[in-house]
Amino acid sequence: MRGILWLASLAATLPLASHAAPASADESRFVATLQLGPSPQVRYLDAAGKSIGYAAFAQQLGQGRDYSITRDTQAGMAVLRLRPAEAPAGRFAFGRGDAFPPFELPSLQGKLQRLGDFRGRYTLVSFFFAECVPCIAEVPTLNVFAREHGDMNFVAITYEDAATAGMFVRLRGLRWNVLHDGQALIDTLGVGVYPTLMLIDPAGRVAGAAVGMTLQDDRNKRLSDLDSWIVQWKRAASAARP
Repeated sequence: MRGILWLASLAATLPLASHAAPASADESRFVATLQLGPSPQVRYLDAAGKSIGYAAFAQQLGQGRDYSITRDTQAGMAVLRLRPAEAPAGRFAFGRGDAFPPFELPSLQGKLQRLGDFRGRYTLVSFFFAECVPCIAEVPTLNVFAREHGDMNFVAITYEDAATAGMFVRLRGLRWNVLHDGQALIDTLGVGVYPTLMLIDPAGRVAGAAVGMTLQDDRNKRLSDLDSWIVQWKRAASAARP
């Protein structure tokens, strides 16, 4: 993992909830369509992942811009991000200290899982897809790390469907909890390189993130590197807490 690129400094801090000004009637009608319950919390992001108000968001929609949305209907929370005008994936938008966006995704066990299910412990997330060679090479390292750190949660997320994700698990031997059909979450985060690793702290905030790995490294080196990243990320997250 010597080639890992740090992402924590790429993004400005995002607010925890929607902008503080009272919602307009237009925004209230729009938010009602999201079906988030009586006390919705909504964040709007531009194509670069920067937080914006509803008026600027709606203006872009009026110009024909599409958006991704990830939400947790149980918690009444959603993050909406404008898609780039052209096809390439948007820039990674969540840095250290940002609230990880809400989600509800199906697991291979058939259960719908949400961000809140992982609160209270550090959670390591791996974004992958089945034909990704570095993702395949990473599996033994991820399995050993999870086995040696029973005090953490581990979840792998793919944009692919259950059949493809299940085949990856069977062929590659990944022993993590796997969530599938996560394209909306991936788009909102701006994940565009695989594998991407993210550490979420017990409060649901991003503690660190990195992309890429060096295939030339042996398994022991990869495991040592991953151990060092997690220690650094946890230390930085602890230092940042009030």
